[in-house]
Order: sequence, then C-alpha cells, then structure tokens
Amino acid sequence: MESTEILEKIREAELKVEEDIAKAKEDAQDIIRNAKEEAGKIIEDAEKEAEKIKSEILEKAKSQIEKEKQDLRNSLSKEISEIESKGKSNLQNAVEFLYKEFIGMIEYAQA
Repeated sequence: MESTEILEKIREAELKVEEDIAKAKEDAQDIIRNAKEEAGKIIEDAEKEAEKIKSEILEKAKSQIEKEKQDLRNSLSKEISEIESKGKSNLQNAVEFLYKEFIGMIEYAQA
C-alpha cells in the first residue's frame, strides 16, 4: 500500500469516528431531552395526584366538621329543650309561690 492510500484510509477512519461522535452526541441529547420530558410528565402527574389527594382529605375533613357541627347542634338543642322545660315547670311554681305570698300579704294587711 502506498502512503497516500494509507493516509486516505486514516482520513476515512477519522471521518467515520467524527460522524460516530456527532451521532453519539445527538443520541445523548435526544436521550436527555426525552428524559427531561418524561420527568416533566412524572412531576405533572404527581402534582395532579397530590392535588386529588389534597381535595379528598379536605372533603373528608369538611364532612367530619359538618357531622360534628350537626351533632353539637342536636346536643345543644336537646339541652335547650330540657332547660326550657324546667323553666316552664319552675315558672308555674314561681307563679304559685308569688300568688300565695301576695294573698298572704293581703290577708295580713286586712288583719
């Protein structure tokens, strides 16, 4: 082989290596771009799932709070009814007591 042929083959080999390097760089950039896109999708999906879970937790908490409020209303309503009932029976006793006292005072005053 002549030296020109050898140099030509070396040059062809160098060109082939440069093409392979350029192709490898392109492939690496494609891989990086695809990985970033996939990571972005994963993050977006995770954020959506987190938002969904947050909404579910808030909805459960609101429901529990409403139930507790209703239970408290029912309990207080029952207490109010009991106090009102006792007040009505005490009112009758108070009226009778005052009536007797009034009559007693009138009888005392006439005596």
